Amino acid sequence: MIRKKDKVFMEKNKGTVLFNEKCSVCNFEIQHYKKRSSLQYTDCSNMDDKYLKALHVQFEDGKELIGVRAFIYVWNNTNGYKWLGKLIGLPIIFQLSQLLYAVIARLLFWRFKIFN
Repeated sequence: MIRKKDKVFMEKNKGTVLFNEKCSVCNFEIQHYKKRSSLQYTDCSNMDDKYLKALHVQFEDGKELIGVRAFIYVWNNTNGYKWLGKLIGLPIIFQLSQLLYAVIARLLFWRFKIFN
């Protein structure tokens, strides 16, 4: 579940979304969000593996959102996707989403490492 303090933080701060531009699946999705939001996006394909294993949002104060929390931040700041951020933020759905994301992100990470 998204904690109340995380919701407040996400509403008040602008972060930079780190995504793997060389991953075709990741890039396709992020290109869609770029057209509908004013968020800052940065390619992390040449960064440490930690950033290739999950979507990250970095803030100026050093705080990071990772995985599903990072996606919720993106959806909450992307026109037409706020409803998805609210839905995925619900307790049971959030927990299931984290499990599913962990599997998908790991598969995409190894696909990228093996084939790139």
